[in-house]
Amino acid sequence: MKFVTIKESHYAAELAVLKSRLESEGIECRLKNELTTQVMSHIPSFVVELQVLESDLERVIQILKEIGELPNE
Repeated sequence: MKFVTIKESHYAAELAVLKSRLESEGIECRLKNELTTQVMSHIPSFVVELQVLESDLERVIQILKEIGELPNE
């Protein structure tokens, strides 16, 4: 199981809505560096990464386009 990063932010809360949407579609997600960013919030170089399984990436891209996170081609 390989995870890939689809979006990054300095604040986990900014990724929560997208994570919830993907999970409601049955897509497994994780927030990499979530706790580190909370503890080290005063250091701007730390980012939280929203990750999904590589095998779900095609479906994730479709969802991101539907909700306006990615441009439709």
